[in-house]
Amino acid sequence: MSSSTTRAGTDASRRAPAAGGLPWPRTSVRRAPLKLRLSDFPNKEHLAGDGNWLYKIPFGDGFAVLKVYFGNRHPALHWKKTFGNLVFTGRTSHMPRARCRTEIESIQLWEQHGFRCFGMYPEVVFEDLPAGGYMLFEYVPGVHFKTYFRDESIPLQERLATWRRWLPEWHRRHKLAIELRDPRLIHENGDVKHVMLWQGGFVNFDFEVCFRSHDLPDLVGREMLAYLRFLGKAFGPELYDVMMDETVRHYPDKALLMQGWAHAMHNHNPFVRFFRMLDRKLRRKDNDKPYSKYSVAQDLKRRLDAAALNL
Repeated sequence: MSSSTTRAGTDASRRAPAAGGLPWPRTSVRRAPLKLRLSDFPNKEHLAGDGNWLYKIPFGDGFAVLKVYFGNRHPALHWKKTFGNLVFTGRTSHMPRARCRTEIESIQLWEQHGFRCFGMYPEVVFEDLPAGGYMLFEYVPGVHFKTYFRDESIPLQERLATWRRWLPEWHRRHKLAIELRDPRLIHENGDVKHVMLWQGGFVNFDFEVCFRSHDLPDLVGREMLAYLRFLGKAFGPELYDVMMDETVRHYPDKALLMQGWAHAMHNHNPFVRFFRMLDRKLRRKDNDKPYSKYSVAQDLKRRLDAAALNL
């Protein structure tokens, strides 16, 4: 559970995934608990800390990443975010133990359907941490999409081939989410920051919160826009342009891809449409920016319409 380390150590994972990929570690099923203490690791590497604490620690023959969901936020902020999630945005609780539980359930579901996530070691018990508020994950020294696609040392055609290889996997998950009516298969915090290349395949992460709505086509559209907007924000106009073209060309279901436009511009809920119209008018300056959700939605529709005319 990591970003890339040194360039020499990650060159292999920067390359396009090979067909079939390599098998990945599954969630551990060892029954006997392994009892540890965080204080046993005085030289642990602190990877991040705010809403969560992330520590890289020695484990087995390598490393693991300990994620502590309590972080350094005041409990009142967790309650405030939880109220907003449950009442206004229709998401699951932001409380630390709830986020831990949601992430574990989502990882199990994604992996059940063949999408690789970080493996977990639930049998490892940290006696000096609050029960139910942490998880030990496998350490994956892969390369984030965010890093890979803007690495100009990799030929553009190779990067685009990787994107084309990933698009059917993206679609397969969208299709499954709609068929199963399970919002946990939608990436609530979805964008190219949360996908990695590793050992010939793709690794997904960050599932602490998910939507509770069963309007799955709309949730798919929301996730699509989050990913596509990030192409422009992270990679700039030139790469955004070619990756959008590749998306329209190679995403397997064009009608489903149009949900990205419908989510922002033509939501089937009349109240949502009304408030989106107000939002566009009242915040015109922000919403006219090239990578706002409205601008990207309209750009997506324009490209899909042009593709349909060229059939």
